[in-house]
Amino acid sequence: MSRERRKHVVYITKNSEYHCRDRECVAVRDRRSGEWLREHSALRGRLIGAVTAQGRLLRRMRIVVGMRLCLEGAGDEQLVMTSVVRNVGRPKKSATCAYAYQSWAGVIGA
Repeated sequence: MSRERRKHVVYITKNSEYHCRDRECVAVRDRRSGEWLREHSALRGRLIGAVTAQGRLLRRMRIVVGMRLCLEGAGDEQLVMTSVVRNVGRPKKSATCAYAYQSWAGVIGA
């Protein structure tokens, strides 16, 4: 089995897109409005695993549809649980550039 070399992954839930780079949540986008959220408890949080439908926390597993993300929130170290993941994929290059620029400019993830 080959090791995944891609650094950016997007996890899509009912209401949000969670954009991660090397298991760090670097951006969250509201699916209804399409806006990047400036404040979200998952931003800069570390993806520590996923919760199965049976409620088991699986650490360092490949996250698949039907699981819930579990992130360790930045700063206050709270746990953040998402709703069920509906899709997992690669973000569009335009999205990656948009949130990278906004993070650099201090607009999101500050």
